[in-house]
Amino acid sequence: MQNLIIEKEPKNINNNFNSSKLTISDIEEFYLSRITYKSLYGIEYERISFDKNTKSVATYDKISKIIENFSSILNWDLIYDSGIVIGAKDINGSSISLEPGCQIELSLRPFENLVDIQSEAEKILNLLDKIANVYDVVFLGYGINPKNSVDQINILQKDRYKIMNDYLPYCNKGELCPKMMRQTAGIQINIDYKNIADAYNKVLFFNLIMPFMSGLCANSPIENNVLTNKKTNRAYAWLYTGENRCNFFYKDVYKPIFFKQKNFLKNYIKQILKVPMVYIERNGENIPFSGKVDFLTYMNSGYNGYFATLDDYILHQSLCFPDVRLKNYIEIRNHDSSDFNVALALCAFYKGLCLCDIQELLTLFNFLKIDKISYYSELVVNCGLDFKVNSKYDGWDIVFKLFNIARKKLSSKERLYLKPFFDILIHRKTKADILIDYGINSFDSLLEFLS
Repeated sequence: MQNLIIEKEPKNINNNFNSSKLTISDIEEFYLSRITYKSLYGIEYERISFDKNTKSVATYDKISKIIENFSSILNWDLIYDSGIVIGAKDINGSSISLEPGCQIELSLRPFENLVDIQSEAEKILNLLDKIANVYDVVFLGYGINPKNSVDQINILQKDRYKIMNDYLPYCNKGELCPKMMRQTAGIQINIDYKNIADAYNKVLFFNLIMPFMSGLCANSPIENNVLTNKKTNRAYAWLYTGENRCNFFYKDVYKPIFFKQKNFLKNYIKQILKVPMVYIERNGENIPFSGKVDFLTYMNSGYNGYFATLDDYILHQSLCFPDVRLKNYIEIRNHDSSDFNVALALCAFYKGLCLCDIQELLTLFNFLKIDKISYYSELVVNCGLDFKVNSKYDGWDIVFKLFNIARKKLSSKERLYLKPFFDILIHRKTKADILIDYGINSFDSLLEFLS
């Protein structure tokens, strides 16, 4: 019999009294809690769920049965929220879970080598797909729901999602938050850092190259059952999911964050503290704050009788969505979903770069400026990699350069995982470009093309 896990984030015992005031030093300890000399890599892989019969987003009833059967076969623990099944988790830390629009996400525990990642992921994904087939459900590796619009997708009745949905669309530049929540699917790569200097270099470098990696993975030109003028509608949705919680590396705050390496962690935390709060959790109940107070004010003065805990901060920073997010590891987030071999290729790509001296890479790519990243991120939406960076390089040139650097650092076996990108780079055609070239312009033609 499976154990039941009630998911409430986070698990804390502090109630409505301030037993000990949260400090910046307490928060810094969170970021330092996983410092390791190992190099571990993790993948979070989302897919859109469709019903083969209705050719619409799969119902929660079907998806929950798929998860329950999966959990029973592998003896994973079921995860519940608000009385409903929202995922399953194994004892080692891998999990499957539901996103707001019934997208399904595989969150893989970290490994040192790519062969282990592939073996673990394929075991999970193959079983999920076999069970889904029994229920006439298909999981589509694609960046956005290609058929159903926001108003056709019911949001999953998870308490966290309801609170986010009630607040985030009304933030500055938050109008596409409902699209982000219900329609999009992405790939995230997680990497470790050895110390704060290493975190600084990696966060800076991966921010600099993020638009180009997003362009390389562009795979969502079809939305609402039509071919749009955008190559990544998913990335476009993220541009309008709340400016103060998504894009704070690219505006007037990027200089203080990266001004001095030794102050990086304090400056990063300061920026998170400025972001308005969404909610906190107390004794199994989510308490909406709905942007009425930022975390710094809450930490200093409390709010409505509640006082800040470290768990509150950990939850709060998880509701900030920069493309490269610092936790007690680093999340690299802005890639359209695709086939799982693309997720493996991304993991290999970033592993190769992490095996380099990142400081040397920052010098090599010193012509990329942090204050241009927002501009490049907007270009990628419509252009993919077909845009000029300067008189010498276009977007493709940047990725070619990165690819060759990463490839040289990998073993001969690991280089094989890069093949999906090798094919893209040789032809200078992203997956979005290929769909456009083949005349794929609707959900039905997309499904036929991908099957």
